[in-house]
Amino acid sequence: MRKVLSIAGSDSSGGAGIQADLKTFQKFGVWGLTAITSLTAQNTNGVVESIPVDSDFVYKQIEAVAKDISIDAVKIGMLLTEDNVLTVSKAIDSFNLKNVVLDTVLISKNGKKLLSEKGIDLLKEFLIPRVDIITPNIPEAEVLSDLRIRTVEDMKEAVLKLKKFSVKNVLIKGGHLKGSSYAIDILYTDNNFFELNYPYIHNVHPKGTGCTLSSAIASSLAKGYDIRSSVEIAKRFITNAIRNSVKIGNGYPVLMY
Repeated sequence: MRKVLSIAGSDSSGGAGIQADLKTFQKFGVWGLTAITSLTAQNTNGVVESIPVDSDFVYKQIEAVAKDISIDAVKIGMLLTEDNVLTVSKAIDSFNLKNVVLDTVLISKNGKKLLSEKGIDLLKEFLIPRVDIITPNIPEAEVLSDLRIRTVEDMKEAVLKLKKFSVKNVLIKGGHLKGSSYAIDILYTDNNFFELNYPYIHNVHPKGTGCTLSSAIASSLAKGYDIRSSVEIAKRFITNAIRNSVKIGNGYPVLMY
């Protein structure tokens, strides 16, 4: 049994965060482990309020798991505080964590800011160089690269700007691009760009897509697939989950898989 650790926040509506990660891990047949970084009061409309978990306790959660269980991959989601960014960076080194996927959660679907400007700077300096792949969407890539992204070529330019932070592999998710019948993502790995095209499912904007995609990538990495194969497997998985999404409340739909 492969084991994957999710370091992320809790979603009280069950559509994103730790809850989405655990459901994805189960679907991929891997054992899910968790270190909770924050508690949120949220529903299908979005995040109402969030409370960070103390960074010392975040570290203790990771330490307790790592000292007992061999961890095959890690997915990192919402960290919420500057201290949590530094703590998780330290834990990666302390416990030699591998196959680390960072979902750069900077803002909620309803526009609530989830990491300070200083926290973003610390993310660039300490965490990004330590992970194996980052998976920003276009708004997050714009923040990280300080570049306006409107085209596929802009996405590639953003990757080149991110390289100055010693990033190893990048997947920029193109769901926010306008005017295409395909969801065009750009994967940078092995010093090459790969354009991934999947059908764009119109008028469906479920919550938890970034959480689910990143945990699906981590699951395949844990099973021994390389970066490119893991991303392609995860993209097929998330496309079907979006296609099958359902409304359980008055806000955004949730993924079904």
